[in-house]
Amino acid sequence: MDKLIDAYREVATTGTGDYLFTTECKKMDHKIEIQTALEEIKSSITGVAERQTQMQTQVDAIDLQGRQRHTNDPNAEDMLVKALGESDELKRLVEMGKGCAIIRLGDLNAIPMQRKILTGGSMTGTAGVVMPERVGSIVPLASRRLFLRDLLFRGSKTTGNQVYFVKEQTFVNGASPQAGEGAVKSETTMSFTTVSLPIQTLAHHLNASKQVLEDVPTLAAYISTRLLYGLRYREEVQCISGDGTGNNLSGLIGQASPFNLALLTGVSHTPLDILRRALEQVELADEVPAGFFCLSPVDIANIELLKDTLGRYIVGDPGGTAEALSLWGKPVISTTAITPGTFLAGSSESAELVDRLDATVELSYEDRDNFIRNAVTILCEERTVLCTYRPGAFVTGTLNSSPA
Repeated sequence: MDKLIDAYREVATTGTGDYLFTTECKKMDHKIEIQTALEEIKSSITGVAERQTQMQTQVDAIDLQGRQRHTNDPNAEDMLVKALGESDELKRLVEMGKGCAIIRLGDLNAIPMQRKILTGGSMTGTAGVVMPERVGSIVPLASRRLFLRDLLFRGSKTTGNQVYFVKEQTFVNGASPQAGEGAVKSETTMSFTTVSLPIQTLAHHLNASKQVLEDVPTLAAYISTRLLYGLRYREEVQCISGDGTGNNLSGLIGQASPFNLALLTGVSHTPLDILRRALEQVELADEVPAGFFCLSPVDIANIELLKDTLGRYIVGDPGGTAEALSLWGKPVISTTAITPGTFLAGSSESAELVDRLDATVELSYEDRDNFIRNAVTILCEERTVLCTYRPGAFVTGTLNSSPA
């Protein structure tokens, strides 16, 4: 009987020991009732053990799925790090110590430009417990985020060194009631012009130590925070204020209509009034309604500090959460690429960035004296052009304008 009890305990606690339990039960044939009862107990305990095993398997699967979802989260994966890590050319360059590698990164919109702090808490430790370990890293300077390309880029590509498009030049709407049965109906006239724009190359390079290639995440941060940021910044400057001479892009400010001062009424007005009148000017010209503003951080700060007669903030909220600024329902691009005091109101549907070459990074030891300096040259470039289809949909002026 004792052996039977021990076998029962083993089945109940571990789910094993079935053979021993059955053997001991057979020795008790003269007690059929007890054997039957214990068999039922054994079956119940075994079923519970099996259900617990199934539940644990499901929990493990859910946990694994959760980890995979977190790992595969596109927001958690730096596409630049992935491109560099999977580049066979980069691996060959590191192994051979010579030649060059080309990494095509795709459009700049797909590359995160957020600033990452590579030092901080991980560099400290508790004295006498864990010794702090300093790892090689590059701490970038502060960079601002850029959004103008996000509004103007729609994925258009070209394979030539020039782009052509037809732009409406004039439109006279002659629609009117017919003078009478059989009378000649009114005529609407319009004219067009063909525009040809050359593709321009935006590029820059820098030198880095050979050792930086041994750490892909560090290299990615180095490139994204400096070279790619610099490329996007220069592109934004060109899109806003490029004068179109030489190899410069034709910027939006140079093609935009001047702000109509006659729209300002009275003797007192604020920058908010001017921006709203600029939207009105685009609508009065029967253009595609303006959909964004470009302002200097200085002017944004001044606008957010505007107060009413009771001292309450009109736009800004010191106790609010960090949110993207919008004025009159339009997003505001904060950029140092525009001069303080100047504004640009425009329609993202009326201009477009057309790329010939996506953002590309090339690495090479074969540049000047790189070999004897153990250095590598990193080149970053793109080829693009800004096509402004409807210049009348853009208005520019100053925020300290006076009424006409």
